[in-house]
Amino acid sequence: MALTIRDIAKLAGVSRGTVDRVLHNRGRVDPEVEQRIKAIVHECNYQPSRAAQQLSMRKQKIRIGFLSRIDQNGFWSIVIRNADRAERELSAYGITVEKRYFDYLSPGAQLEMINELASLEISALVIVPLDDALICRRLRELSESGVLVVLLQSEVTGFEPFCYIGSDYYVGGRTAAGLLYNFTKGHPDKILLLNGSQYLSSNYLRRNGFLDELAAYDAPFELIESGDITSDPEYAYHQARRLLENHPEITSVYTVPDSAASVGRAIQDTRRTGNVIHIGFGMTDATRPYILDGSLSAIIGHRAEQQGYLPFSILLDYFTSGQAPENRRILMLNDIFIRQNSVF
Repeated sequence: MALTIRDIAKLAGVSRGTVDRVLHNRGRVDPEVEQRIKAIVHECNYQPSRAAQQLSMRKQKIRIGFLSRIDQNGFWSIVIRNADRAERELSAYGITVEKRYFDYLSPGAQLEMINELASLEISALVIVPLDDALICRRLRELSESGVLVVLLQSEVTGFEPFCYIGSDYYVGGRTAAGLLYNFTKGHPDKILLLNGSQYLSSNYLRRNGFLDELAAYDAPFELIESGDITSDPEYAYHQARRLLENHPEITSVYTVPDSAASVGRAIQDTRRTGNVIHIGFGMTDATRPYILDGSLSAIIGHRAEQQGYLPFSILLDYFTSGQAPENRRILMLNDIFIRQNSVF
C-alpha cells in the first residue's frame, strides 16, 4: 500500500501540516524535525500522487517569471516556443508564468523588467541575464529573498544561481576554430571576426575559445574584428556587408553571436558564397538556407528546444517534490551541422 502524508506524520510524530511544509520546502520547521521527516520519506520511497501534487500546487499559487531575448524565426523563437509548451504543462498544477521579452541589450532596461516581475511575487525567475554589476546585485537580492533564479544561456560574474542551463561556449569557440582550420586545410589566412555584445557571457567565451584554439595551431593568420553586431538582424547584415566590401582579402568569417543568418545573407549579396568559409552558431529555420547554399560552411547548434523547456521542468520537480537538479550547471552539447546533415 502506498505511503500517505498521514502515515509519514504518524511515523515522525508530527502533524500533517508539518510534513506538507517539509515536502514542499515552505520552511518554518525545526531542522531536526525536518531531517527526521526526510529520512522517513527516503527510507519509504514516498512518491506523491499526481492529483495530490496538482492540488498542492493550486493551493500555493506559484508564479514563475520568464525574461528572455526575442527574435523572429531564430534561436530565441525556438526557446520561446518550447517555454510556451512547458507553460501549458505547468498550468495543470496551477502554476502561472509571467513573460517579458527584450530585443536590445541594456542593463538598466533589463533591471526594470526584473523589478516588474519581482513585484508580482514570483517564486522563481528564468532569465537570460546580462553580465553586469546591476543585474548581479538584483539577482543576489532575489535569491536571498527565496526566489529561485535559473540562468539561461548567459552567466553573471559573481552570482551563483539555483541552476544554469546553456552550453559550454568556450568549447563552442574552440570547436569553431577547429572547423575553420579543417575547412581551410590549415591556412585560415585573413579572418573576419564578427563580435557580439559583451553583456552576454556566451559571446566573449565564444570569442576567447576561438582565439585560444587558433593560437595553438602553427598557422599564421590575420584578424579583422568588428564591434558588437547584435543590435538587430538588419544592423548585423549591414555591418557584415560593409566589412566584406571593404576587405576583399577576407577568406574566412567567424560570426560570434546568433546572427549567422544575417551574415550569410551579406555573403550572398556580396557574391562571396563559395569564396569564403563561414562558421556560426544556432541551427534554425533562418540559418538552414544559408548552409544549404554554402553561405554558411558549418553551424554549431546548442539545442534551443531543450534550453526553452528544461528550466520549467526542473522548477516543476522542485516545487512538487523538493527535488533539486543533481547538477546545478547543465550544459547542452555543441552539435555540428553542415550541408549534408541539414536537410530535415
